[in-house]
Amino acid sequence: AKQVTTIYRRTRKEMPADAEEIEAALQEGVTINYLVAPSMVKRDNGHLTLECVRMELGEVDSSGRRRPQKIDGSEFTSEFDTVVAAIGQAPQLPEKIGINPAKDGTVPADSDTLATDIDGVFAGGDVVRGPASVIEAIADGRQAAISIDRYLGGQGILDGSDSGTGEVTAPPDSSEEEEEQHRSEMVLLPVEERTGSFELVELGLSREGAVREARRCLSCDLEED
Repeated sequence: AKQVTTIYRRTRKEMPADAEEIEAALQEGVTINYLVAPSMVKRDNGHLTLECVRMELGEVDSSGRRRPQKIDGSEFTSEFDTVVAAIGQAPQLPEKIGINPAKDGTVPADSDTLATDIDGVFAGGDVVRGPASVIEAIADGRQAAISIDRYLGGQGILDGSDSGTGEVTAPPDSSEEEEEQHRSEMVLLPVEERTGSFELVELGLSREGAVREARRCLSCDLEED
């Protein structure tokens, strides 16, 4: 696409996206219209006419963000070739499992065991938490494995080979007071090469950057017993 416009009903401050992703989109020429919400889309002479309304922020809602409210009489239209709706995320649950999702589409599960209200069915990750981090999903997977083992008659003791609980020693050349080490910067595909192609944008760290990053990670605040 030669021109891309994102419409968002709140401000950049409330946008649920990483700051670096927003900045990357702006660098690539994407226009972001804040405090605007779509209300209707119509096809007209081969084009899509999108009717929108301007918004203002009101009181804080359950998400911790100020609730957008429509400004009466602020409707306007814009023409587009393609309109992509991207409002929220929801899991797709197989009907045969028989789980009754919560109002927000997530699966209710015990916070400790991750057991659902169906005997022998456990759930974790985004399907329970909603959009969250990879590490939280990994943690849920580990907890679910413990719970499943206990459900099947085991003691819930995992192998431990991936638990990271083994002995930790500091690098030989480390000192008690390490200087602050900043994260190595990712090498990115130039902006002019990103637009108009589907090439990988994050090209990975250089050898020097990867080694420096590994050394930085080993210099955390673990204390030896």
